Amino acid sequence: MRRLAVFLLIISSGLCQAKAIDIQSFVFPPYIMLNAQGKAEGIIVELIQQSFEKLDVEANFEISNWARAFAKVKSHQSQGLIPTMRTPDREAYFYYPDTAFLLLDQHLIAHSSWQGNQFSGDYAELDDYRIGKVRNARISPSFDNALSQQVFDVEKHNSVEGLVKSLLRGRLDMIATDSRQAKLVAMQEGQADSIKLIKPALGQVPVYLAFSKQQVDLEFVERFDQQLKLLLEQGALEQLEAKYLH
Repeated sequence: MRRLAVFLLIISSGLCQAKAIDIQSFVFPPYIMLNAQGKAEGIIVELIQQSFEKLDVEANFEISNWARAFAKVKSHQSQGLIPTMRTPDREAYFYYPDTAFLLLDQHLIAHSSWQGNQFSGDYAELDDYRIGKVRNARISPSFDNALSQQVFDVEKHNSVEGLVKSLLRGRLDMIATDSRQAKLVAMQEGQADSIKLIKPALGQVPVYLAFSKQQVDLEFVERFDQQLKLLLEQGALEQLEAKYLH
């Protein structure tokens, strides 16, 4: 009888342990991209794959757009969503690991020929320059608030790619966007040394992998968090930045 109980426990544990988790996402270079074969790759993708490998679980990525990705996980049609920010309203139906993949570094970025390396924090100074940002993108509370009060003006673009190209071609004096995304575009344009970050960062936004509470056990989320934290402590993020941004 005892052997039967142990056998049934093993079977039960096997059924509860998912061997694959479907993750919804969208193209967000250099964090999430599609290679020539249509497979997901990028900094965050590889961090997930490395973490899941330690847990003997396969990550299946479906790349579409933000609205579709969010809806599929919220409606329990899929198990995970990246990249996402942690907000109280989303925690009603998502589990979030304690550990973020990374921080999106929102910076003012200028052409390398621009004189100066520091931003004083006085947004009125930006009114003297041609500033660009991605349409509807949030940069930081202070930047967004100053912009809403018309302390300065911006030229709005539909993509980071268009934003960086305008900076490189001299059509803008500065842009406000995530530093890694800007570096990738400049590198692809063969002008990696033509941009520089104005310090300090305007804001830093933590990015997470969210799990459906209806589809994934909290215990798995906690084990994933432990593996991700260990990878980051071992320098995995820096290695991937070197791979994709140099």
